[in-house]
This record gives sequence, structure tokens and C-alpha cells, in this order.
Amino acid sequence: MNLTEFQHLYDGLATAALDDPVLHLAYTVAWLDPLRVCPDDPVDDYDLSEDYYYGEGDDLEAALHITRGCFPDLYAEAVADLHTGVAERQVEEHIRDGICEQGIPMDIVEFEGAYAFGIPMPACGIDAADPDTLEPFQGQIETLYDLFGIDIDWDTHCVHIPDNAHDVALAVALSLNEALREQYPVYDQLYWLLGWAFSMTGNSSVDCTWEILAEFQPLDWSPDNVAFTRLIVEECDQIMTAATAGLDDLQDNEALRETLTHNIAIICKKLKKKGRRDHDRISEDNPNPFGLDWPQPASGSDRTAELAA
Repeated sequence: MNLTEFQHLYDGLATAALDDPVLHLAYTVAWLDPLRVCPDDPVDDYDLSEDYYYGEGDDLEAALHITRGCFPDLYAEAVADLHTGVAERQVEEHIRDGICEQGIPMDIVEFEGAYAFGIPMPACGIDAADPDTLEPFQGQIETLYDLFGIDIDWDTHCVHIPDNAHDVALAVALSLNEALREQYPVYDQLYWLLGWAFSMTGNSSVDCTWEILAEFQPLDWSPDNVAFTRLIVEECDQIMTAATAGLDDLQDNEALRETLTHNIAIICKKLKKKGRRDHDRISEDNPNPFGLDWPQPASGSDRTAELAA
């Protein structure tokens, strides 16, 4: 059989296969969904980390498995690109960019095997006891920490933190009730600034440094986990926008610094004079046990509104 006869045989078999409805359907499924496998080896059982552990990992294969389950639109685009001859590297980069556009920060884990480690999350947190995490904000963060008696020596990388600094910050933050923050955005910015600076927002991406976040097992790739991560990242972005605006405000707004200094002094004085008593404990019924006062701020101090404009 020569090559021409073989080609005719192949064409005849292909035509016969496509004339059969079942085989035509199987061909269509394989074309549109190449990762579809037999029932005894479902895609859900694909172990991303195992292949990388043995040095056989493939980012494109991992990306296709992930998008098939979590980002079906990206999976369909990637399969179409592969059929048209787009380079595998370009297809993987397109998937990575597409995942970023859908709220998952794949751009922060640009290394081989990143998909196998689970869903990436940003770590925007700082640690008052670790000057390395504070260095990007050197020249600004001291304005806030100085008010709480926290002293940073940049030369020796030593930090002195009063024992009650966190408790005082918590009392200040919780005295900024929701109604006050809705009325005066500058106090909302201060609230989130305190939450970020003292790691007490409740959002792990805001509260954790990279070192701390690395101690936790990342979430596995699943639609529910992707949706949950999106919410965390979106909230993180909102909090950090407000917190950085609050940091700028504190730098520029002398009246705000004076008010904050005054309220910190009230808390420290009462704690020093009487110690912690039941009446001083913060609760849902008593969110402002120290009677802190927050006057109407001067106009023009809403940095969040300026950033959003």
C-alpha cells in the first residue's frame, strides 16, 4: 500500500466514522472537551501536586484542568486556541491573565508549578514587630505608631511596643461606630487604617504578612473556593484603599492627629489609673466604654473619594 492509498483509506474511515451518530458525537466531545476521561478516572481525581513532586508537572495541563472545573469560559477559549495552533506557552499565559481578570491574583505567583499550590491570595499585612514588613511605608507608618507609643529604630531594626498598644488600638477602632463612619468617611478610613496596622480587620489577606500566610494551606481549586477567594480579594482591595487613604490623611490632617492623640490618652489614663475593669470591657452593648468623642471633621479630608474619582 502506497501513501496515496493509505490516505484514501484514512479518509474513508474518517468519513464512515462521522456518518455514525455515536462516533460523530464521540468525535465532537473529544474535540470540544479533550480532558473528558473515562468514568473510572474522573478529572476531579487529577492530582496537581503529585506530578510536580516527581518533576513531571506541566503548567498548561494543570491550567486546563483548573479552568475546566472553575473557569469553563477560559477552558473553551484555550481549547480553541490549541486547535488553531497557538503556542502552548501563549495559551497558558492567556489562561493566567484570564484568571487574574476574574479576580484571582495569579500574577503574584509567577513560577513553574504555581497552579499546584492551590488558589493564590495576596498578603498585604504588616507586622509592627517586624520592621522588614514596615519598610515600604517608612516615613508614614511612624506617624500612626508613634501615637500608640510604638518606637521603630530603622538602623537597628528594633521595635518597642507597649504592652497595651493593641488593646488601645482596638478600643479606638471600635469606638468608630458604623453610623459615624458612614457620616464621615475620614473616620472610616481611620478605622480601616487601624485594622490594617494592628492586623485586626478579619480579612486574612489584609491581616497576614507573606510569612504568616505561607503557614496556611492554600484553598484547593474548586468553584466554591474560587468564589470565596474572589470575595476576600475584593474586600482586601477595598480595605487597603481606605487604609492607605487613612494613612495619607493622618499625615496631612493635624486636627485628626490631635483628636486621635486625645482619645488614646483618655484610654491610657483610665487603664493606668484603674486597671482593666468590667466596665472598661468592650461589648456589643458597650462598644465605647471609654467615652471617646469624635468631632465633626474639617471638610475636604475624604481621601477615598479623591482616589475613586
